Amino acid sequence: MLLIILLSSLFANSACAVITDLNCTYPVGGDRKYAQSAVNCKNKISDANCEILYGDAVKAETNNADRNAKCAGSPVNQELLHTAINTCPRQCGYCCLTPAYNCQNKLQPRYPCSSVTPDMCESREWRSILEEDCPKTCGFCDSGSCVDEAPGCGLENSFICQSKNLEAFAKRYCKKTCGYCNTASTAATGQKCYRVQSSYT
Repeated sequence: MLLIILLSSLFANSACAVITDLNCTYPVGGDRKYAQSAVNCKNKISDANCEILYGDAVKAETNNADRNAKCAGSPVNQELLHTAINTCPRQCGYCCLTPAYNCQNKLQPRYPCSSVTPDMCESREWRSILEEDCPKTCGFCDSGSCVDEAPGCGLENSFICQSKNLEAFAKRYCKKTCGYCNTASTAATGQKCYRVQSSYT
């Protein structure tokens, strides 16, 4: 009888897992849920590799189970957290902690930030408004005035920055990714700045 009680309490505890790492979450009644801002970015390595490293991805709005302990440990280990943010922020539900999303939207934006779509974030027509009013929603917190104007500039294995034939396109539409932001100083020296791949530590 004691064995049945122990097994049933163990099953109940695992079935009703609660979120203990509160990063990128919000309260709902007595529970916590992952905010949309937890998963509104891209992983910095492939999704397949993130799944191998960290297991199932965090799901916004529908999941009140704790994230995989591989993401940041339990209790949270700052080194593991830093690594997860720099490799697989979407997988672990840490997008809101990345530099691109770690700021606040305007309190009174010209367009409601909650209604902004990913396509709007990539649109040249919306770019200046959303960069100013909804930077957290679109991941523009660290963009400053130098931005990519075309979607796909920073795709993994992108050849846009390396292709001599696409240099004019890169200078105009992929300034940030390809390192053409400071054109005044680079024009004087005739040198081009290249984006350096960030390390995962």
